[in-house]
Amino acid sequence: MAGVLVYIEQAGGNVAAISRELLGKGKELAAALGGPLNALVVGANPTGLAEQALNFGAATVYSVADSSLEAYTTDGYVAAAKAAVEAANPALILAGASFQMRDFGASLAADLDAGLAVDVVDLKVEGGAISATRPSHGGNVINSFSFVPDKPVVALVRKQSFAEAPDGASGGKIQSLSLPATTIRTKVQGVSAKSGAVNLTDAAVIVSGGRGLSDKDNYYKLIPPLAETLGGAYGASRAIVDAGWVPYEHQVGQTGKTVSPKLYVAAGVSGAIQHLAGMRTSRNIVAINKDPEAPIFRVATFGIVGDVNEVLPLLTEELQRRLGR
Repeated sequence: MAGVLVYIEQAGGNVAAISRELLGKGKELAAALGGPLNALVVGANPTGLAEQALNFGAATVYSVADSSLEAYTTDGYVAAAKAAVEAANPALILAGASFQMRDFGASLAADLDAGLAVDVVDLKVEGGAISATRPSHGGNVINSFSFVPDKPVVALVRKQSFAEAPDGASGGKIQSLSLPATTIRTKVQGVSAKSGAVNLTDAAVIVSGGRGLSDKDNYYKLIPPLAETLGGAYGASRAIVDAGWVPYEHQVGQTGKTVSPKLYVAAGVSGAIQHLAGMRTSRNIVAINKDPEAPIFRVATFGIVGDVNEVLPLLTEELQRRLGR
């Protein structure tokens, strides 16, 4: 066993951002493991996705095409992945940590008798052994797992944990594989997008509001304008979701969305433990709160002690002026 195999997810027909991250990190890990960086695409007709994966650095892209793979099913996709694992013999298999990939990764690891790490934020190779890091207990505990080197490892990685692979690589090849004879026990008859869904997990910038905003009107007057000025999405603490100010799909935290944006602005958010669990791995955290002892300041990169209702209009105005918006 050597090298890395990255499962490629698609978003709008293109290689998803998480897969580009995994191809970037996978190249480093593959070199440390002494093997190639390969990729896997699965679907009814994944040729275009396979060609894109080559441009992000994969040496070989294994393509499993079959009409039964048009929609995700555990049986079909795991069978396709096992065919690619047999062909590539990787030491490490990488995929994102979405709900679908958690189902896929756990099933694949069980079938391969492989190691499994979920919600990973870092990966290393030390002395030929793979180690993975993941937070738990609201981010207050950082767990490190080391795996024996004689079995493959399946690692499911949290979005925005690594830098994306640059576009423009070439020289690889696409290798078609047949889907093994498989009993697919689930038939997907249709997939409907949720109306008004908020894609916080992919956002590079998130502005979240909390009880410090005082009321619902202030939330909508202050939070969306700042988020839109920064080209980001807007979130909320559990307290104001429970109060009915904001729909649940905006909630960040242990019982909401777990996010890792490049910039997280916490406006009037005190920093309850369940909220910190959902955002503390953000790369840069800006906290605005009138209580200098608020827990949010313990994880903040930058902090402003002040009334969020006074600070946000000034901040938004200045950013709009500087950004020409």
